[in-house]
Amino acid sequence: FDDGPYKYTKDLVDYIVDKTDAKITFFHVAEFHYPFAYETEEFQEAMKKAHDNGSQIASHTWGHKISKNTSEFKKSLTDMDNFIEKVTGDRPRYFRAPKGDCGETCQENLDKWGYRLIQWDTDTNDWDLETSGSAEQRVKDSIDYLKRKFAEEKDSYLILMHDSQEYTVHEIAPWIIEKSGMKEKGYRFVTVAECLGEKDSMYVSGNTYGN
Repeated sequence: FDDGPYKYTKDLVDYIVDKTDAKITFFHVAEFHYPFAYETEEFQEAMKKAHDNGSQIASHTWGHKISKNTSEFKKSLTDMDNFIEKVTGDRPRYFRAPKGDCGETCQENLDKWGYRLIQWDTDTNDWDLETSGSAEQRVKDSIDYLKRKFAEEKDSYLILMHDSQEYTVHEIAPWIIEKSGMKEKGYRFVTVAECLGEKDSMYVSGNTYGN
């Protein structure tokens, strides 16, 4: 889930923690949707609850953008890492670029700085209301797409969604977990790190907040 925490994130975390055995990955920002996460206690409490119950908190930059200036880009990452560590106690290793846009220089810098860059292979397009025209049609389009993808029965899926979208939190995500039939086929809903066989390396060890 990208672009949170936002006003729907608490509902998603409560659902995941209280009603399922799923573990998910959040690629969070601090200053994107208003009210901003870095100054909103409710959003931070959702981050903490997700983290403490086994879901993964990762970085999506501080303000949902990658500066062409390397030092500004690095500061955005460091500031976000500090924020996540302040809230959860852990410093993220995993990173997803806003819109997945990370060219060669961006990738080289992330590798040099020790980040694990993550993309996706299954895009719900839940953000794209313009194409669908309405939230109801967007939900239908996303679920129809997921049905086609899940019929492929691949070993794993890295699904892109956004907890900044109300219908994703209340309709698409529950459909995947409860009604898609994937659990009955033997699939488990796990963090990106566990999906990639890296469950024990989702956070940086040995770092403390502010350093």
